[in-house]
Amino acid sequence: MEKVNEGFLGEYPVRKIGLIAGILAMIVILIMPEPDGLSVVGQKILAVSVLMIIFWMTEAISIPATALLPILLYPVLGITGARGQNDIQLFRHYSYQTVFLVLGVGFLATAMVKWGLHRRISLWIVMMVGKKPAMIVLGFILATAVVSMWMSNTTATAMMLPVAMSIIATMDKQISAGFKKGMVLAIPYAATLGGLGTLIGTTTTPTGTSIISETIGVNISFVEWMKIGLPFVIVMIPLAWIYLVKFYKIDKLDEINVNVIKEEYKALGVMNKGEKVTAAIFVVAVLTWMSSELWKPYIPFATDETIAIAIAMAFLLIPVNFKKGEYVLSGKEAFKDAPWETMILLGGSMVMGNALTDAGVTSWIAGSLGGLNGMSELMIIIVVGVIAAFITEVTSNAVVVASFLPVLVGIANGIGMEPLRLMLVCMLASNFAFMLPPGTPPNAIAYSTGAFEIKDMMKAGFGLKIIGLIVFPMIMYFIIFGVFGIGS
Repeated sequence: MEKVNEGFLGEYPVRKIGLIAGILAMIVILIMPEPDGLSVVGQKILAVSVLMIIFWMTEAISIPATALLPILLYPVLGITGARGQNDIQLFRHYSYQTVFLVLGVGFLATAMVKWGLHRRISLWIVMMVGKKPAMIVLGFILATAVVSMWMSNTTATAMMLPVAMSIIATMDKQISAGFKKGMVLAIPYAATLGGLGTLIGTTTTPTGTSIISETIGVNISFVEWMKIGLPFVIVMIPLAWIYLVKFYKIDKLDEINVNVIKEEYKALGVMNKGEKVTAAIFVVAVLTWMSSELWKPYIPFATDETIAIAIAMAFLLIPVNFKKGEYVLSGKEAFKDAPWETMILLGGSMVMGNALTDAGVTSWIAGSLGGLNGMSELMIIIVVGVIAAFITEVTSNAVVVASFLPVLVGIANGIGMEPLRLMLVCMLASNFAFMLPPGTPPNAIAYSTGAFEIKDMMKAGFGLKIIGLIVFPMIMYFIIFGVFGIGS
């Protein structure tokens, strides 16, 4: 999974403002008179939650550090302790089952990068699309999206950008400025959209599904998530490609020489043993995840996390060179590059979400929102989608999910809407972060290449966001909620 984005906002005073504002907000909530319908414990949890949300949104301190604050503040404020008084659990949520799904997938990503399998897959896809500039952009979009479905969208972006930049450098005199900007921007956009396709493609999905499981008791399996995420990938990937080639007039350019792609693919040579073993484990894992409904009755206690840890063990136990004691991954390699920050963020968001629910804070919020009952479900989807899509431009999409999903339970109950539906709306819309670097790690990595200015990302990203927000409610309401009946 991708690491949460840090550092971009650190260039601005907003971090200092967030630090002061978060602490002051917590103090004000703690000392204010107890709100009607909210317990003392609920008031304290609300205060800590507001502090965490402000810290997350402004990156006042690092995002994983903020996720650890409940370990300090819950006991100090008397919310809970090591024994879990007041029925508010703390430490067990930091080891919630989805944390281990993230760990296992992290091993998979590390193995693919170590042996170069991800690069072979991507270059092959790009090489197959032809010589027309518009088709080259499509090749990069497809390659990035496919890879991002099965590993970190941050890794997919970091992997594809050097290939794109080498093509740009080699063909500098053949290409336009628009082609350069369009191709570079296509990569983070495709990584973000492609990551929606599977349960393991982006941090927002395991974080969100974990909160959903704990707060409303709905478990979303690997296959079930594909019914939710794949429609967006299938619709948005072609739309993103058409939009970018039209926006930058790439479709009007002449054919160009793409020998550099073929040369890079040829330079990979034949697959080495480590690459072959990694590919085999990868295929088995995907098939096992996707066929879970067939074997689940015979192994009822196995979960997506069980498969992920089986992957991790396979990488550590299967030798590449038995005589030399070389395995697909060494323990040092596997754990050094594990996505610890994402795992901590997931744990912290689970603590906050469960505490808000267990202390009755979400029910208290619900009681104050009954006046919204008259709004149609389609309009609610549009409003929440727009809010989530624009908030995510100034902070990581994973942070938006971790911060707002627990609160949406109360809002959904208050307006008479199925909570799962409202939570899914927020989860998916929070990935429409196309305008600014801090919106998602792929955006920040692409911006660091210097291939475009922030104004370029804002112009192109705004148009893509509008397209997404037009398509979004139709897919959610008519396909995901209608055809597939999710949340009914």
